[in-house]
Amino acid sequence: MKLLIVGSLAYDSIKTEQNSVEHTLGGSAIYAGISAAKHLNNISKDIINNVGIVGVIGTDFLNSDLDRLTKQGLNIKGIEKGDGLTFRWSGSYSGDMSQAITHSTDLNVFETFLPKVPDDFKTPEITFCANMHPLIQSSVLDQSKPHKFSAVDSMNLWINNTPNELSMILRRVEMAILNSDEVKMLADCENLIEAGNLIRTGKVLSGGEDEGSGPNILIIKKGGDGVLALFNESVIELPAFPTSKIIDPTGCGDSFAGALLAHLSVKSKIDENILTNALIHANVTASFTIEEMGVIGIENLGNNEYENRLSAYLNIIEK
Repeated sequence: MKLLIVGSLAYDSIKTEQNSVEHTLGGSAIYAGISAAKHLNNISKDIINNVGIVGVIGTDFLNSDLDRLTKQGLNIKGIEKGDGLTFRWSGSYSGDMSQAITHSTDLNVFETFLPKVPDDFKTPEITFCANMHPLIQSSVLDQSKPHKFSAVDSMNLWINNTPNELSMILRRVEMAILNSDEVKMLADCENLIEAGNLIRTGKVLSGGEDEGSGPNILIIKKGGDGVLALFNESVIELPAFPTSKIIDPTGCGDSFAGALLAHLSVKSKIDENILTNALIHANVTASFTIEEMGVIGIENLGNNEYENRLSAYLNIIEK
């Protein structure tokens, strides 16, 4: 297996200034999983069912939506069905749409979710823990022994409420994928490069440098301003793809992560060029996610459409 993804499976209700949807397919594992499977299939038609997702759904989760995931090339063996309703989130966006306004969060079966990684998922190339409580992420890391590395996402809730547990996780993984506000908050520093390196050295994690360093690779998502990556002694900065069709930002960070990790999962090593190429694909993928409501932007993405935008993006960054 190339990539193990553990995260939420949800039904989202989303309202923007352009459109709205009710109870549409969502969740971090779904966005990241669909994105990763798309890329692995494009890399090689032989790489199928190599993205395994682990999560929990309720009795209300539609069989037709499970079929959608399977058709996208996801291995859904790790999805459990709990006795209750599926995780549901309701939110809206306005203005520059950089921040979601949450109206309701009903964790439902996700509230007591304890991941169980299937035996044949336990040795992937890469393990990705999407945004969840750090102790749940720790449980996944205990069960998984990836050949290459583990990566995590997080959010300001865990930075504020569980700093010790989050620090422990960041010391256990080789890559963290955070947004710029989270990096500044965690490091208590406004300079992104300085803040990122304070996290990487472990200086601003609980216990400081004496407890060990943080992740060697830090991916800092900057929304409409692109991405900044800190890796060894390298600083990689790339712009976002300049799209004017901003419909729904939900899941952009997760689809970004799925594309990034899919491309890294097929490489024997990571160097600056390989990481840069993976980040290029991640940025282009996120630009499609934002152009439709829910997962539709990546679910229905065609190869020709993707390759045309990739070429346009390469022309932009090479000028």
